Amino acid sequence: MTFAITKYIYPIEHEIVISKSMGYTLDNPRTKEEIDIVRGFIEETLLDKNRREDSRTAPLFLRAKYSIDDLKEILKSTDGYALNYLSNLNDKKIVDILSEIWIIFRFPEEEEFLQLAKDKNELIHKIIVKEESNYTIQFKNVVSYCHLLSLLIHNEENYYHGKSFLLSEYPYEIFLTSNNSKIYEAIENFVNDNFSTRNGMKSPLWLYWPDILNTIVETAVKLESLLVQENKEFPKKQIPLSQKQTPKQKLLHIGSILSAAYAQVINPELMLLLLVSIIEYLVTGNPDTNRFNVEDSINKQFKLKCAILIHNQDKEYDLRVLNYELKNIYSQRSNIAHGNYKENFKLEDIINSTYLLHKFNRDILNEFLSDRQLIEYLKDN
Repeated sequence: MTFAITKYIYPIEHEIVISKSMGYTLDNPRTKEEIDIVRGFIEETLLDKNRREDSRTAPLFLRAKYSIDDLKEILKSTDGYALNYLSNLNDKKIVDILSEIWIIFRFPEEEEFLQLAKDKNELIHKIIVKEESNYTIQFKNVVSYCHLLSLLIHNEENYYHGKSFLLSEYPYEIFLTSNNSKIYEAIENFVNDNFSTRNGMKSPLWLYWPDILNTIVETAVKLESLLVQENKEFPKKQIPLSQKQTPKQKLLHIGSILSAAYAQVINPELMLLLLVSIIEYLVTGNPDTNRFNVEDSINKQFKLKCAILIHNQDKEYDLRVLNYELKNIYSQRSNIAHGNYKENFKLEDIINSTYLLHKFNRDILNEFLSDRQLIEYLKDN
């Protein structure tokens, strides 16, 4: 019983393996202890919103209850676990229903989590001290993995700016019982998406579980195929740059940068630097300083190598447009890094570049999943 909270709400029959090698699964809370933790996490938000909401709006409790009816109507054409569960709720309170069908992200059991679940007296101490433990290390890996998976399950870059499907991105957040805007947003999404789906007014959305389940599972399988791979063997003094870390170490490092980049969503310049650094980390090599200007060499590597990889994933992308965009992004990166702000500098241009960088990073990571050898060749040459 060690888990984090996602932004998905839906009754699922059994746990879904996401990464066998990492011990990650998606599931509903199954035991009373798990349900109580989720209830403690979400209940105050429901109560607080009911106290504060405009009297002209139906209370969140009531809207969530009606939303269950919408979901039952959506599922009428199926005869599965979800419909059966929703059809046998009787007079169960909405907070209990949500606590049972909120999807959690399980990871290998940690004693610290179990202790805090039983006795929260140590919670304040843990929050203040911020000491690293096996649990916090595990949780950081979960956050990295979820940011990585969240990027990869997208195919509409214009609607994605780095958000993760993981709701609790702080290791001790799950034990806090205060009002939480992210909980409110998740419930509102659930309510609105059920209503829209029932009335045929919604296109597929990545934070609505029925729409994204298959994509998550398929993408996780591809990710797992790379996570389990080892490095090639070389004589100790001849280990190339691409073999300094295993694919797993690289992927989790990239996930941590994606998480750090999203934390800077209100600072697009820093976000751009972090997103460019992912590409540099994966494919650019160290130029010979005796032969090349470092900045110029990396700039050329960045444009050429990115163009090759992105074109492999998106054949219809106009290479002339791509060349201009990559050139512009690296120029922005250099100007920001060196403080060379020009008179025509526009924040809107930086924001547009961060949207593009999420697409480019996704394309390059997908190429890594399908052709590791090419990525490593480009890194070393």
